[in-house]
Amino acid sequence: METAALALARQRAADNLPERLTWGPLTLSVTNLDRAVAFWTEVTGFLRRPDEGPGVALGTPDRTLVVLAPGATSPVTKGYAGMYHVAFGMPSQAEFSRRMQRFIGLGVHFSPVDHLMSKAMYLDDPDGHGIEIAYETPERFGRFSFDGGRFAMFDAQGRPHSGRERLDLRAELAGADGTDPALPLHRDATVAHLHLHVPALDPSLSWFETLGFARNLNLPDFGMADMGAGAPYTHRLAMNLWAGSGVRPAPRNSARLLSYRLEAADADIFASAKVQLAQDPATGVLSGTDPAGVNLTLALRATEHEKDDAA
Repeated sequence: METAALALARQRAADNLPERLTWGPLTLSVTNLDRAVAFWTEVTGFLRRPDEGPGVALGTPDRTLVVLAPGATSPVTKGYAGMYHVAFGMPSQAEFSRRMQRFIGLGVHFSPVDHLMSKAMYLDDPDGHGIEIAYETPERFGRFSFDGGRFAMFDAQGRPHSGRERLDLRAELAGADGTDPALPLHRDATVAHLHLHVPALDPSLSWFETLGFARNLNLPDFGMADMGAGAPYTHRLAMNLWAGSGVRPAPRNSARLLSYRLEAADADIFASAKVQLAQDPATGVLSGTDPAGVNLTLALRATEHEKDDAA
C-alpha cells in the first residue's frame, strides 16, 4: 500500500533533501514546577537549559526540547483536544536501551511497545502529560496493507505485525551493556513526533497538509491518522479521536500543551503555510492555532534565510 508520506520520503531521499519539517521545543503547563522539573531531570534525564523566559527550559547539552511553565491548577484533563503524547527520539539502540535501564533501575512504570517502524516506551509525568521515548527503526518496516479490508504492517522480511506488540525487555536491555544509565539525555536526542487529540480527522489532515506534512495512514475505524514530513519514518505527526468527536480545547487552568515550534527546510513550504498562519513582520516567523486549539510557530531554517540573503 502506497501513501503520500512514503512517496515523499523516497523523493526527498532521491533528491538528497532533508525532511520538510522538524520539531522545535514545546511548552507544557504544570501544576507544581519544582516537582515537574525534578521528574523530567531525575527520571527522564533531561538537562536544564539556559534559555531566558517564563518557565524552565529542558533538553540536551545543545538544544531545548521542552519548556515547563507554571500556572496550571489541575492535572491534564481527559476528554479534550490537545496533546496525547510527545515523543522524544533517541539516536541509537544503545541510548534507547539506556533509557529503559534507567527507568527499571528507578522503579518507574512504563509501557514498552514495538511499533515496527519504531520502538517505544510510554510513561506519564506527574501532571499526566504523555511522554514517549522512541527509537526509530524504519529499516525494519516493509509495507502497509489493507488486504481484505484489514490493516496490517509487514516487516522487511514480509512477516505481518500489528504494530502494537510488546517489546522483549531482555533483548532491549542487552543494548545497554557498557553504558551508564545515570548519564543525562544524549546530545542528539530530538523531539521526534507529536500526537494530538483533535475534533475531527479529515479537517485536521487537510489543515496540516498546508504546513507541508504528507498524509500517511488514515484509519477512521480506529479513530487515528498520521502524517510524515519526508523521512522514511512516516509518523512525524499523529492525531486521534480517542477523546471524543468534536472535542473542545482543554480548560485553560488544566495542565496542557501550550505551544510548539516547527521549522521548515524549504522556502516554498514556508510560503505556502501563510494560508493558515500569520507572519510577524518583525521576526518573519509564522504563528497560529492548530485544529486542537494549540498555539504554534513556524520558522524558516537559518540556512534558508542565508540563501535568500545571498540571492
